[in-house]
Amino acid sequence: MKHIIIAVIASTICLAPTANAKGRVSCKSFKTQAQAQAYYVKNKAKSLDRDGDGRACDCLPGGTGKNCPTEKK
Repeated sequence: MKHIIIAVIASTICLAPTANAKGRVSCKSFKTQAQAQAYYVKNKAKSLDRDGDGRACDCLPGGTGKNCPTEKK
């Protein structure tokens, strides 16, 4: 099990997007919460943790779904 977790984290980090031209990423840059979390941990990207709970992009698949931003109309 430990090897599976390490493999998932390693592949997630390798596939994580790079920062855009402004040097900032957003939750839209990732497909899953796990990908965003790996990037958040590695790069200390505070912009991915809006509520300051230590979990990046809670609203992405695999996240808690709490404190999700509402759609602007």
